[in-house]
Amino acid sequence: MSRSVVLIGGPDSGKTNYVGRAWPALDAKMGRLQAAHQPTDITFVLEVTDHLNSGHFAPRSELADSRRDFEVVVAERKGGPETTIVIPDISGELWLRAVEDSEIAVDWMDELTRADGALLFVRVGSDQDVRPLDWVTSKRMMAKLGTPDDPSLPTQVMLCELLRFLEVSLVDRSDGSRPRVAIVVSAWDAVDAEKFAAGPQAYLEREYPLLAGRLDDVERLNVRVFGLSVVGGDLKTDEECRDAVQEGGLDGRGWVSDQDEKGLWTRDPDLTLPVAWVVGT
Repeated sequence: MSRSVVLIGGPDSGKTNYVGRAWPALDAKMGRLQAAHQPTDITFVLEVTDHLNSGHFAPRSELADSRRDFEVVVAERKGGPETTIVIPDISGELWLRAVEDSEIAVDWMDELTRADGALLFVRVGSDQDVRPLDWVTSKRMMAKLGTPDDPSLPTQVMLCELLRFLEVSLVDRSDGSRPRVAIVVSAWDAVDAEKFAAGPQAYLEREYPLLAGRLDDVERLNVRVFGLSVVGGDLKTDEECRDAVQEGGLDGRGWVSDQDEKGLWTRDPDLTLPVAWVVGT
């Protein structure tokens, strides 16, 4: 049985590093999903994994005009039913361009209509995050400065439009239930203990209120929010984390923040969790 999970998000949202970290997790066969067979071609995934193993995040793929697919056969347990997961990785710049132009490529739309679900990424503290302007003061200031350029598209507006793409394109699951979309808040290790306890949903409500409001109104999709840390720290600024990765590799590094039945947000070391939920029963 072949299923497709689409990774979608703006520039610097964490998609590529997640793919690079998800493969070792699948190959380790310790999570909810495990690799049943070795993929035939995962060159780009291994390149990303090598970056992480060396103690560095993979560089942004802003110049990549082509998509890079990661296809792997997985199972929930050894010898169990197998599922082929195809994860098309399309750069955030191309998704942003699609939103700005209000036009999505035919092959992307075909991929969305074939998909069983999606992971929508947003990253904590990204320098690519565009905040909406305060037009009461900003318009006057821009007029004084004579700034002719249009402001960039706010990130939360782009995320709402990407969510709309998913609403109109994803088809119902084989059992007739709504398609699943995991909202993945990456770099979740960057938040303090108070924000962690409040959870990524509360983070979205505070930082991206327009997106949070849209999520409350979505009826077409089954949405669930996760926090994500691919290696358990910031490899750019956290020297201790970087040294630990360089010395010990990726084993045991990274986690997913999920809400338990008591409503508490906890760390789950299973990095396959968001994908497992999207394709799961």
